[in-house]
Amino acid sequence: MSSRRPDPLAQVSDFDIRLLRIFRSVVECGGFSAAETVLGIGRSAISQQMSDLEQRLGLRLCQRGRAGFSLTEEGREVYQSALQLLSALESFRTEVNGLHQHLRGELIIGLTDNLV
Repeated sequence: MSSRRPDPLAQVSDFDIRLLRIFRSVVECGGFSAAETVLGIGRSAISQQMSDLEQRLGLRLCQRGRAGFSLTEEGREVYQSALQLLSALESFRTEVNGLHQHLRGELIIGLTDNLV
């Protein structure tokens, strides 16, 4: 009988999305130090949140240390998937907000002639 490991990420929560946004910023900035300014949080907080994301996903996303920052193969794949997810969320937000800009429903105008 083979035992299959449960999927580490059964659901995607708001917290996961927040961590993925931080991950995207770190990747796009090229490391933790450069991402500090963009994210407005300290390097230790970024490091902790990246560790949280790695733990939640059950994957090592990047190599970090004196040699610099680099993505692992899994990190590159998660980054691409995160870009797709975050883009889909932005499209959803834009579409829903657009619904508020279109008038809907029926407009009934009644006129009476009171002139006798």
